[in-house]
Amino acid sequence: MQEADKKQITPVELAAAMMQLTMKSIENSWETLKPAVLAYLSTPVLTMAKEDELVRDIYVAALALEIYCIPHAFEEATARLVSQGMGKVMASENLVEHRLSESIANDYLPRLEAIAQRQPADLALELVQEATTILYERIDLPLKPVDPATSLLWAKLFPFLAGIVGKWPVLAVRFEVMTNND
Repeated sequence: MQEADKKQITPVELAAAMMQLTMKSIENSWETLKPAVLAYLSTPVLTMAKEDELVRDIYVAALALEIYCIPHAFEEATARLVSQGMGKVMASENLVEHRLSESIANDYLPRLEAIAQRQPADLALELVQEATTILYERIDLPLKPVDPATSLLWAKLFPFLAGIVGKWPVLAVRFEVMTNND
């Protein structure tokens, strides 16, 4: 797609589109993960409240990865604008009540940064592994093994999370971030 064919989009619109794409990916793939979740319940009944909690936890993990990867997905000036746009979306009245930023800032970003500081050969792989580990730790299921290495749930969460993140390049191909306003 040529530059002239790209739709102009504000940083806030781009961040909101990314958040919607991520949530839609989770919703579309949830049924593939659900059986693994059911295996770790005392009774094989997943209440709507528990399902909402799990989907929210997965969304926070995916969103943390997406936010962390903004500087890697765009050139520096655009990344700064998109990060500001994401900050505005996260601080919006609709999202602030869900307190997503607290979990992202406290639980995910410091550990993702620690991975990046080690400069692994495959940074993307290690970031997804760490986000999956954090997600696994946060998920409250009564029969979940303490050690993720011995858990089918971790083995299912990893490809699930890897499959729903990383769509910034898709948006970058279709849209051009406007730099003169938000």
